Amino acid sequence: MSVLRILLGALTASVVLSWGPARAQVTAPVVTVQGRTPTEPDTEKARTTTTIARETIERFQSATVFDAVAGTPGVAVNGGPRASGMSFNIRGYGDTDDVLIKLDGAQKNFEKYRFGGTFIEPELLQSIKVTRGPDLLSGAGALGGTVEVRTRDAADMLRPGERYGARLKYGTASVNDEISRTGMGFARPRDDVDLLVAATRRTGAEYRIADGTTLPDSNVNQRSLLAKATWFITDAVSLGWSSTSVDNRSLEAFDATGGVPGVFGSVLREVDDSTHTVNLRAQGAGGLVDLVATVGRSTTSLVDLHHPGRTIFSNAITGNLVDNFDYEVTTAEVKNTARWRTGAFGHEFVTLLQYVRNTREVRRVTENPAVNASLYPGGFNPAQPPGTRDVLGVAAVHSLLWGPITVSPGVRWDRSAVSAEGRARENMIRFGQPADVAYSETTASLGLTWRLPTAAPLLLGYRYVQAFKPPLIDEVFTQGAFSRCTRPNLGALTPPSGICGNLYRPERADTQEWSLTLPGMQVRPGLNLDGRLAYFRNERRHLLFSLRTLGNEVTQAGWEHREGVEFESNLNGRRFFGGLSYTRIHGQVYDALQFTDLFDAPGDTLALSLGARFAEGRIDVGLRYRDVSARSVVVGLTTGNRPVIGRQEGFELLDLFFGFRASPDVEYRVAIDNVLNEAYFLNNGFGGGIGAPAPGISVRFFVAVQF
Repeated sequence: MSVLRILLGALTASVVLSWGPARAQVTAPVVTVQGRTPTEPDTEKARTTTTIARETIERFQSATVFDAVAGTPGVAVNGGPRASGMSFNIRGYGDTDDVLIKLDGAQKNFEKYRFGGTFIEPELLQSIKVTRGPDLLSGAGALGGTVEVRTRDAADMLRPGERYGARLKYGTASVNDEISRTGMGFARPRDDVDLLVAATRRTGAEYRIADGTTLPDSNVNQRSLLAKATWFITDAVSLGWSSTSVDNRSLEAFDATGGVPGVFGSVLREVDDSTHTVNLRAQGAGGLVDLVATVGRSTTSLVDLHHPGRTIFSNAITGNLVDNFDYEVTTAEVKNTARWRTGAFGHEFVTLLQYVRNTREVRRVTENPAVNASLYPGGFNPAQPPGTRDVLGVAAVHSLLWGPITVSPGVRWDRSAVSAEGRARENMIRFGQPADVAYSETTASLGLTWRLPTAAPLLLGYRYVQAFKPPLIDEVFTQGAFSRCTRPNLGALTPPSGICGNLYRPERADTQEWSLTLPGMQVRPGLNLDGRLAYFRNERRHLLFSLRTLGNEVTQAGWEHREGVEFESNLNGRRFFGGLSYTRIHGQVYDALQFTDLFDAPGDTLALSLGARFAEGRIDVGLRYRDVSARSVVVGLTTGNRPVIGRQEGFELLDLFFGFRASPDVEYRVAIDNVLNEAYFLNNGFGGGIGAPAPGISVRFFVAVQF
């Protein structure tokens, strides 16, 4: 695969408004500020950011949020296709906290062994924004990037002049005999209030793969709900509330991210996931106030039922075994953007105050009281300890605009405090170890952008960003075989509790990006082009899995570097549309014992989409093509727990789509995935190894009626 590309992807300027009198009449929830000076700094336009709009999600009839981002440069999927087995991989980063997920502003996070844990129904989404690379304004960690998901609201659905409406959608998929049903109601009963409720149900059998067999324990039984309300208090102030929930009941492989159930076996899995947010937006004071405040709460409850003989954890002695995970993330965030001018200089000053609390309750119980007392006292599982983590962050970024030059320095300070709970806390206190561990880190960034003196509006950009990643609850307090805190690693320095806790250091990373961006250009009337070509290099130090002893000291000498090229370009016109993207990521890892090629990055990926509109836009037809090269994977471990590197073969995929709007109220869509019935494997979310076989050819049919 060749490395040609010129990339594009775009960022459109935001429109803001001044404080105004109480709202008289509102035809759309959009506001503008009187006397506001320009606008979005060029450093933001040059960011490696891609937004997937509702039109694209509909066009390919995405069955998951991961399908929706296919073809986005630098983005792949770990695990799958099981409902609980998929997670985002950005620039090769796919572990929990490496990619930050936000749903309507609330952070989502779920950490469980061999589990994906991202539950978002695509039918309920209006847009998906993917930012590649760390960002001071996103959150602690997020070395790979950030995925911001926005759900639909009434303003997205109502047509001009409408007060009420409803939409029904029915769909099928041949690959697993899936049936999906969506009902949605939306209203603007008053000029200052928008309301929406929606529900989706998906049911399906096991996925058929290319050889005609099925992927064991991959059935779907999922329900999703959305309720949303917005109150436009004035032309410049609005208050919004949203509530989403997803639940799934199915027989799944314990290793949801892997291939066949294998040695781990299968469990009856129940997942209940919900997210609730309140958002306040206020704009005015001559451009000095553009404030977004978010309070959110995300909860995930998971129950795994192990029947004797169905998994390695249950047998005739234990009887039925039950794992309970209850995970809660609380978000409180205030962000303000102030814009003003001083002489020849324009200014944008962004400030952020952010607090995120993660709480993790874990309990394992068997039917045998004797086993519970010896292995799982009080429900405590040493491999999956409970605990809390509180992160307080403060950040500021100042963009200075001077003619064609924009300079954007930034700084962030974080304090991360991790606390053990339950038996893990007791064990640490018993052996004189601190059960509360805190890390404070200061990071910085610098963005430079030059608007080139060319006929096309090209931007030459550079970004340098520091980031840190504190250890997760799971990583800090785990005991036993799954912990890095073992005698083979630490020898005589192994803590008597078997918990390393305060011995870990946060990971640090430095990322540099160079980019050439075409924010948007009219090629001819009715035909627009945008694109971006970017090169990045990331250096990460103090790898957590490199915990070792060096002489009489405990060290984390491991490091990695990764670099890559990303290109994206989009063409959109009245008759034709399309996109082209390319990604290449490679690097090296040192685990304090040996050097290996980077094994958690996807293969080089070329993605092409082409489409055309006919009959005054009522018909659209097109294709999507992806070529993914072979990649390095972990196929096993040596006796010294060193990875054995193997190869996962590359593949080519072709998808087709067709849409027909029979009337303003009725729409039909057909999408054919994997037309050539290509046999290939998805990325494993655990250890970078060979994952699950992907679904074979699938025909999706949908009909939607709006009234």
